[in-house]
Amino acid sequence: MKNWSLGYEIIRSYVRFAFWLTHKRVDVIGRNRIPQGKPIIFAPNHQNALMDPLALVCSNPHQTMWLARADIFKSETASSILKYLKLLPIYRIRDGKDNLSNNEQIFEQVTRILENKQTVALFPEAAHSGRRQMLPHKKAIPRIALEAEAKNDFRLNLQIVPVGIYYDHYWAFNRSLIIEYGEPISIDQYRDEYTRNPQKAILSLRDEIHGQLSRLTLQIDSELHYQEYENIRQLAGKAYSDTHTSGKCSNFQQLNAEKLLMNRLFLLESAQPAQFEKLLDSVSDYFNQLKKNKLTDIQIKEAEKASSAMIPLHFFAFIFPLPVFVFGLIFNAIPFFIPRAVLRRKVKNATFLSTFNFVVGLIVFPFFYLIEAIVIFAATHSVIASVVTFVCMPLAGKLAFNLLPFYQLLFRNIGLTFRNKTLINSMIALRKAVIKNVLGTVGQ
Repeated sequence: MKNWSLGYEIIRSYVRFAFWLTHKRVDVIGRNRIPQGKPIIFAPNHQNALMDPLALVCSNPHQTMWLARADIFKSETASSILKYLKLLPIYRIRDGKDNLSNNEQIFEQVTRILENKQTVALFPEAAHSGRRQMLPHKKAIPRIALEAEAKNDFRLNLQIVPVGIYYDHYWAFNRSLIIEYGEPISIDQYRDEYTRNPQKAILSLRDEIHGQLSRLTLQIDSELHYQEYENIRQLAGKAYSDTHTSGKCSNFQQLNAEKLLMNRLFLLESAQPAQFEKLLDSVSDYFNQLKKNKLTDIQIKEAEKASSAMIPLHFFAFIFPLPVFVFGLIFNAIPFFIPRAVLRRKVKNATFLSTFNFVVGLIVFPFFYLIEAIVIFAATHSVIASVVTFVCMPLAGKLAFNLLPFYQLLFRNIGLTFRNKTLINSMIALRKAVIKNVLGTVGQ
């Protein structure tokens, strides 16, 4: 496998552009922590299928070789494509015990890659969960790392870099994403322990990776009340973050505050279960009232900030970006909405929705843009007009979908003005009371 491939870099540039188009915001933290001139194993958490490796591929300059589940390499065609994209199979017990011996050859190839000071990546969990909870870590990364160092008398200076990946929503379009590269773990420190007891050293390294990665991710440790924790995070996360930061709060600051909030909730659940249950009752009452009245928390949150006097101003603001919004919507609506409607019916596991939407979009959007550019050329007989339109379509689409929440908010606020004002005001008051209760209960 080549150290560097021009074809791979061209494909990655296209994927990176598509990644930018489909995300509202991507924050990369700690990229300066990635060691230079040393072999690296990236160890990210895994919650969102293919979007997780793409998050790494698009956020650092290395052409990293990935170890992926062996069942996707079954056909020769798929295997050739995947290997060109720098993926190698790793076999699990579910692939059959007889196939586990194939890992020896794969590990030898990975060792040669690391000896050449290249980068490798695989998921410590070996599966994705679709929840803000890490699965138990497997032994693949520590085994590969320690065996590679042992074969080289611990002179490789191999580093494991944990990577925390956070999505504000797992499958929604135009979401925010935070990728945080953690402090490298040097394998040399395990030399003596590995010499005395290799299995113990593997377990020790596995536990260190887990501990480092836990600090980089938003962990909801409760098994019984996962959804309640999520509800509290969505409801009070921003308010809790505001109490811990001065000035405008960044996405990363809010994420760190939400980590603290989840930790305090877990401590409360463990140490004061009665008080915890009382807090859950107040939160559940608020969400039950929303469901009963066919409202959402976003509607109540925005109604609290809305003012009927602002509606004319909003309409004025509506007019200026309208041509760009209409242009972007017209040329992007068909390839955006139709495939998504089909995939929502076909894809049973919601955690794969984001992946399928993204992969299908990589193919469908350029195809539609080409057809639309041909139509423009047929109508105008102008090569310049069709080329300019083709280039502007994705950019106008991004602007249109960034404007869409504003328009939705505007019409929601107008709709709320025709709802029962007493009900809306009571829900706003209840929301404030619940948030105040959360902040007061969990403390600072």
